[in-house]
Amino acid sequence: MKKFNLLILGLVALSVSALTFAQGKVAVFNMQASVMQTNAAQKHIQALETSADFASMKTKFENLRAELIALDKDAKTNQMTWGNDQKIEYKKQVEYKTADLKLAAEKLKSEKNVLMQKIMAELGPKTKAVLNELVAAENIGLVLDSSAAYYATADFDITSKVTEKLNKAK
Repeated sequence: MKKFNLLILGLVALSVSALTFAQGKVAVFNMQASVMQTNAAQKHIQALETSADFASMKTKFENLRAELIALDKDAKTNQMTWGNDQKIEYKKQVEYKTADLKLAAEKLKSEKNVLMQKIMAELGPKTKAVLNELVAAENIGLVLDSSAAYYATADFDITSKVTEKLNKAK
């Protein structure tokens, strides 16, 4: 019986020491932020924003917004003097321009989303490799997505470290 108790005590001691060894550090990480902050991603974003098609869409969006503001200003100034036909025409113009503005905004958003997916596909595997290296180097036992953590101080966030290593890796 004494040998059995010593064996149990030994197994408990071993399991406690194994748990203590396996604990490591805890960190939070935002993969999308890390990737999008890299120099490579910023080059892709700049290329999109300077492309003729995107610039044209952005100009159209800005012009529509300016036209809606001008229509609103005109209505505030002159609406009291308008007849029913003018009020109906104003309402129609606002509805059309608002629909066009929403469409232009959706197109811009779509272009940005496509670019983001392309960047993530290109840099995602590299990011995972760099993250794995950092986890091993800093003895990190648990990495949480930063959006899953209820609270974490900046000391636990390794996003910028991963971005820095990605920029150096090329």
